[in-house]
Amino acid sequence: MELDKDGGIVIATDGMPWRELAPGVGIKVLRLDRETGAWTIMIRSEKGSVLPPHRHIGMSQIYIIKGAGRHEQAGDFKTGDYVIEPDGAVHSPLFFEEEVIQIMMADGPSAFLNEDGSESFLMDVNMLSQFADPELTGDRAG
Repeated sequence: MELDKDGGIVIATDGMPWRELAPGVGIKVLRLDRETGAWTIMIRSEKGSVLPPHRHIGMSQIYIIKGAGRHEQAGDFKTGDYVIEPDGAVHSPLFFEEEVIQIMMADGPSAFLNEDGSESFLMDVNMLSQFADPELTGDRAG
């Protein structure tokens, strides 16, 4: 699916399945740009789920669609908030006390970390392509 220079596309997110990224955490891949390494996903974190510690390699922007919580480094967040996480930011585990749905736009990967600070895995365009609908796995302008 490529963007036309004169138009755009509409992605019907309600019709997309949530794909399990981790226990209690589902994602919908909305955009992958292999040229720049940027990507956009929706994330649904169920009550009781945990986002492991991670480091941003590129700035991330997050819009909270539903829910609220506390991020140790960024602070409290709620429905309607917009969160900016800078390149190089390292984040502690995030524990979800209620369901949270968010859209995340990233300029680059997120490196998930082991207890000793070493990288466990990299969430990037290549990794996310396995969760994407086939038409999203190629290069997309955005």
